[in-house]
Amino acid sequence: MRRFWHAGLSALFLSAAAIPTARAAAPLYELVQSLPLGGGAQWDYMHFHAATGQLFIAHGKSLTVVDTATDKLQGNVTGLDGTHGIAFDPATGLGFTDSSGTRTLSVFDPATLKVKKTLPALEDTDGMVFDPASQRLFVAAGDSKAVLVVTPSTGAEKTIKLLGKPEYLAVNEAGRLFVALNSTNEMAEINTPSDTVMANWPLPGCVAPTGMAIDPAAGRVFTSCQNGKLAVVNAKTGQEVALLPIGKGSDSAAFDAKRHLIFSANRTGTLSVIKEVSPTHYVALPPVKTRLGARTMAVDEATGDIFLVTGTPEGAGVVKHPGFAPRYQFKPGSLTLLVYRPVD
Repeated sequence: MRRFWHAGLSALFLSAAAIPTARAAAPLYELVQSLPLGGGAQWDYMHFHAATGQLFIAHGKSLTVVDTATDKLQGNVTGLDGTHGIAFDPATGLGFTDSSGTRTLSVFDPATLKVKKTLPALEDTDGMVFDPASQRLFVAAGDSKAVLVVTPSTGAEKTIKLLGKPEYLAVNEAGRLFVALNSTNEMAEINTPSDTVMANWPLPGCVAPTGMAIDPAAGRVFTSCQNGKLAVVNAKTGQEVALLPIGKGSDSAAFDAKRHLIFSANRTGTLSVIKEVSPTHYVALPPVKTRLGARTMAVDEATGDIFLVTGTPEGAGVVKHPGFAPRYQFKPGSLTLLVYRPVD
């Protein structure tokens, strides 16, 4: 009897040990809205305009605009040809976007969604950002290996030549512009009042930097890389503070200053989330499962909502560069806005 009791007790202990003592980590974000956008399946950057609550989505030959208060389509800024970047002038409230097909910039009214005027641009325009310190617009132009500088009040333009192809940009609001140089694995630092390239910083371990975000208060610049890494860079010295794992195929990064979170949207169907514990301590959190192709994003810091866009893939993806994520073709008319909300 005693031997049987001990064996049974041992079996009981073994069974209890086999039961997991900790539950799987709860998801950080949940999908709360899926809004069909229609139209072509070409898209690029997104911009959440906090001043109006509008979400602007570069959608091939137009900007598709969503009212985030109601999650309904508001309309389109039309007459474009291959749009990528979006930025706003706080002084006038006017928006800017590009048409790479015609090498122009369009100035539009976010209230009426009407284009007010067009300006010449460089070849292969991409991301853009408005710099509060110099009150000017800076536009990346990849194949031109340059940044176009536009003074909105006069329409005057200037070109800053770079050593590599720029992809995206970020400003610290104190006269410094940081540019991801996709072709040379570097980050350029530009003095915006003088339009001077101050430095070209190497990014060890980062291949093809693409997305960019910034924490001006901490003095840190974040750039997502096509090889599944995110580089954290000291904005004063150019030193790489950290190199963190993310999903492959990132095309944009974002920073939520309210929650101290860094994001990377990855075409492999994940949203990478990194916690900024301090300017020298970063922790990669469990990634959020999204959908294939959701590679660009925008964030509403007031609510914490994250906006992503993708379509329905057609066929298998094609790997154009070894070690990079596959690229997909998407079914026309399938483009969809995905809204993810923090799980309380």
